Amino acid sequence: MRAFLMLCMIFITQSLYSAGTAGNSASYESRYIVDQPTAGVVPKGHFSLYALAYTNGGLMMELNAAVFENFNMGLSFSGTNIIGSGQTIWQNYPGIHLRYRVINEEKLLPAITIGVNTQGRGEYDTLENRYHTLSPGIFLASSKAFKWALGIMAFHGGMSYSFEPEPQERIPNIYFGFEQSIGKAFALYLEYNANIDDDNTRFINQSTGLMNAAIRWSVANNLTLEIQLRDVLDTQVNYNEFTRFISLEYTAGY
Repeated sequence: MRAFLMLCMIFITQSLYSAGTAGNSASYESRYIVDQPTAGVVPKGHFSLYALAYTNGGLMMELNAAVFENFNMGLSFSGTNIIGSGQTIWQNYPGIHLRYRVINEEKLLPAITIGVNTQGRGEYDTLENRYHTLSPGIFLASSKAFKWALGIMAFHGGMSYSFEPEPQERIPNIYFGFEQSIGKAFALYLEYNANIDDDNTRFINQSTGLMNAAIRWSVANNLTLEIQLRDVLDTQVNYNEFTRFISLEYTAGY
């Protein structure tokens, strides 16, 4: 028992100085608020492997790499019932990830990134050819960070245009959020997705938008654990309360 407690203390102490994407000692920028993209990018010569576990045994894997400065490209794929029993339902096509930061953050200017992200969140519906939460599609994201007494706070916002609704129903969407570091290894995130491009009553029962929250922990060098609390306004169909997703992200050089 003493040995177990000692190992736990060593792990916790080491994690306080770890360098993932969360906390004051983070080595890498966050690229998502929760679902929606920030202006963050993977550094040149690095890659990021992201795994997200969601409802009904769902699992999504995403790989991004930076061959050039401020330019990322990657692919993702997901399926439901990967964990557990029942037939696995895969999404039809891999998600495509491209982003280019056109303006780096400066003292008086936010970072601005343009890109394409066709990977939605949650279960993939083969009848509607869409995810439970729409993918961003084409997006323009802006981010600005500030240091203050409680650590580092960053504000994010953007516009997106998803390809998942029927062509005649596609309209631009907006989103915004913030992150706040908590010590060296933790960060809190809050995101509001206006969701004005989704009026499908099979998935959405209100028009108040989606609000998601997350906490991230740099548990070890290059490794970040995230717990998401999704749809805290209870606007999505088929869920009686906010849902919980969990993810791991590993970022390193190659």
